[in-house]
Amino acid sequence: MQRKDTFSKIRPYNDYELPYAINRMLQNNGFISSLMNFMPDEPLNLLIRKIRKTKTCFEFQRNVFSKICQTFIDRSIDDLTIGGFDKLDKNKTCLFITNHRDIIMDSAIMQLYILSQGLKPCRSGIGDNLLSSPILTDVAKVCNMFTIIRSGNARQMVTSSKLVSEYIRQSICEEHESIWIAQRNGRTKDGFDKTQQSVLKMFCVSRRDLNIYDSIHELNLVPLTISYEYEPCDQMKARELILTANNKKYIKAPDEDFKSMSTGIFAYKGRVHLQFGEPVNDYMDRSLAFPNDNEKIQYICSLIDKQMYQNYRLWPNNYIAHDILTNSMEFQSHYSEFSKRDFIKHIRKQANVDDVSYAKMKQMLYTIYANPVKASMGKE
Repeated sequence: MQRKDTFSKIRPYNDYELPYAINRMLQNNGFISSLMNFMPDEPLNLLIRKIRKTKTCFEFQRNVFSKICQTFIDRSIDDLTIGGFDKLDKNKTCLFITNHRDIIMDSAIMQLYILSQGLKPCRSGIGDNLLSSPILTDVAKVCNMFTIIRSGNARQMVTSSKLVSEYIRQSICEEHESIWIAQRNGRTKDGFDKTQQSVLKMFCVSRRDLNIYDSIHELNLVPLTISYEYEPCDQMKARELILTANNKKYIKAPDEDFKSMSTGIFAYKGRVHLQFGEPVNDYMDRSLAFPNDNEKIQYICSLIDKQMYQNYRLWPNNYIAHDILTNSMEFQSHYSEFSKRDFIKHIRKQANVDDVSYAKMKQMLYTIYANPVKASMGKE
């Protein structure tokens, strides 16, 4: 009797589904253009032949997608550094919970690094709002991404949340496959990397028979912090924050998610640092008594956030923005006059949009860059 595929709606493709996905991808002009643009060292006919011979999704991820992502890095990042991975127990499966600054590059950078260490990449969560076309869905599911459903009515959202929670727990506890997931729904826009309590609550839905501490402990949460010198999509984020403050409700343009993905991938990022944290289990005091589960969740969120703030690498841009906003020279030793002029020039350029005043944009952009400094000082 064939086993029911409980997670077929959200899981990545299995290897037997790969040939069908490859056929669809190779019929897509956009995908072919991407191969030509981002893998230019390989003749297209030979590359297509190699892709058709690919037997597993892991091979596709290693031989095709990782090389495309490496091109993204080479073209938009000056220097990429990684820290903390050597301290993790490689025999333990992890739920990497990460700050979320860019839609694609946050997870892609981590996956490339894990591949470079000779390890199998983990499964990554991606919102269904980003899978706006069949080709994006095929690429995501071939590359070990599972879908987090964010659309539907209240009852559907409860069902979807339970399904994702069960998939994450089965992956970690039964299949010993690590997971990457963002600490919040949607990217951090204001520069404060705070974990949404609803994300941790979702983790626990799949084991209501356990108390909150035991449920979280079973998943082995490891905070992961990525720090960009130039904030991905800083102009789009500042504009959205201002319009949201003015209109209370921000309505996305039909192609806005795709535009955010493209901008985040191709825009210049300067230097980038990725820091693997330490397991939350090492710091979680399960003897602490709280009056309700919400406060337990809040306590665990605070443990994650503490590592996020400690591990965030502050760049000269962050210190410059803080000093400009506070009209001080408190952090002058962290930057040069040249870097200050360069950053101010960047802000002035990004502050030019059609529907928001230049002054408000400039103020918000400085705020986005300054807030990580405030977070490091415990002033979020």
